Amino acid sequence: MFGAHPMFRIGGAAGYQIPYSLRFRSANTAYIRRIIGASSTSTTIATWSFWIKRGAFGGGRQAIVYNGNSAGTGNTIQLEFTAGSAILAYFNGSGTTGFTTNALFRDPSAWYHVVLAYDSTQATDSNRAKLYVNGTQITSFASVTYPALNQAFNAGSGDYQQMMGFGATLNTDGYVSEAYFIDGQALTPSSFGQTDATTGVWVPKQYAGTYGSNGFYLKFDDATTTTTIGNDSSGNANNWTTSGISVTSGVTFDQMTDTPTTNFSTLNPLASHTTVGSFAAANTEWSYGAGAYYPIIVGSAAINSKTYWEVTVTAVGGASYIGIILASQQVKGTEGTNNTLSSAGCWSYGNTGTKNNNNAPGSGTAYGASYTTGDVIGVTYDPSTTTIDFYKNGVSQGSAYTNVTAGDVYAFASGISGANFAFNFGARPFSYTPPTGFKALNTQNVTSTAVTLSGSFTGNAAADGPFIWTNGNPATLTINGNAVTFGTDADKTAGGFKLRTSSASYNAAGTNNWTATAGKRFVQARKPNNAQVNP
Repeated sequence: MFGAHPMFRIGGAAGYQIPYSLRFRSANTAYIRRIIGASSTSTTIATWSFWIKRGAFGGGRQAIVYNGNSAGTGNTIQLEFTAGSAILAYFNGSGTTGFTTNALFRDPSAWYHVVLAYDSTQATDSNRAKLYVNGTQITSFASVTYPALNQAFNAGSGDYQQMMGFGATLNTDGYVSEAYFIDGQALTPSSFGQTDATTGVWVPKQYAGTYGSNGFYLKFDDATTTTTIGNDSSGNANNWTTSGISVTSGVTFDQMTDTPTTNFSTLNPLASHTTVGSFAAANTEWSYGAGAYYPIIVGSAAINSKTYWEVTVTAVGGASYIGIILASQQVKGTEGTNNTLSSAGCWSYGNTGTKNNNNAPGSGTAYGASYTTGDVIGVTYDPSTTTIDFYKNGVSQGSAYTNVTAGDVYAFASGISGANFAFNFGARPFSYTPPTGFKALNTQNVTSTAVTLSGSFTGNAAADGPFIWTNGNPATLTINGNAVTFGTDADKTAGGFKLRTSSASYNAAGTNNWTATAGKRFVQARKPNNAQVNP
């Protein structure tokens, strides 16, 4: 995996804030597009810059940006994530010119800043297309063929179009923020971001240059209609149309406040104890088809401050449970027992009105009202008193548990036979007002803590190994006395590391011990934070 963007991390120059992103839901075939008829400032020189936070990884290739005609022929320019999470760029419709990174981008909690600078007038072929991630140029490629000298891309004629997303094919799932196209200039990332002098984190800054005739700047700041959400803020009025994007309040609302300067928790497919069901809607939704297992679906950020979140029960299924869980219970493996849900490290509110801790599903203690499909369950957790309370449609069900076992805790849900959930950690408007003193789960509100430098975990001897929370990411890592090669044995993530090997040297079934040197903290003491994984 490519580096580690500290998972919730510091904002831009002089406190530069980015208020909005646009969520692309692949299940809704979401995309935005503009058809261009005007002449371009240049057809051989341009720059694309945007921030992206990945959602669900499944389903193969995911296109990010596209410039070309509707047939995808001629000299198109396209950037996408491959099925294996590399970045692929190509510069003609046949796909014979372009490159694929060796680096993999597999952190769903991180914001990545991606810049592609194209200048085919350069005499040296490797200068004709440059890719940067988080301010660093990518020069290691699995395959590479650069554009020909003076190779033009389709621009300003016929049905030339620019797209983000891609609709019915190559669907993108995730969030995009601060999207720029600069027509006629090949720029470096320093035009759009910089390294924070205090934290060493790559952060956004406001672009101060010109745009060229077809240039644009998408802020996604006007959610009045699905048309205004695509308005261009460059001054060129190069506005975009949308498809599969919603500005209707509720679980489908796609204007988000999850941005590179305020990173919100989402669901974490790297840590969730599930081999069934699917994540969707940029890791805010999870659905379970049929079966009698109780998979554990968890949030991406540990909760260490007074926090409120909501879970909409989009389908109650055969049974549903919502609550908090200790990190020690997030062992990813094969379902088939109820051991995790019924453990002492899991506190939940069941759809029959019970509260469950160290109780088998279907049992538990009488607590509150029952809930069903369409209900919104609010949850508060106060780590200072280790107290968890639940709310049904804004009505308190009373204190569920006090003196919750100490340790890192996470939001979670579980269920069987068609249970579906939509989580809201505050990146879209809450359905109900949070109780006094409780805040959304994002990098502005959680407490900065040091990166954990040692510990142990229970391995599963599988290539899809456990996720280990460390309050940041390791600069170097040793497991069972063996040095870890990142991207092969494990990935850095903004909040920890993810095992990627079945080797007993790193991921033996049973206890594994690890030590690390400190990398970037999940939340820097200085705010705002964007929790990126840096190279």
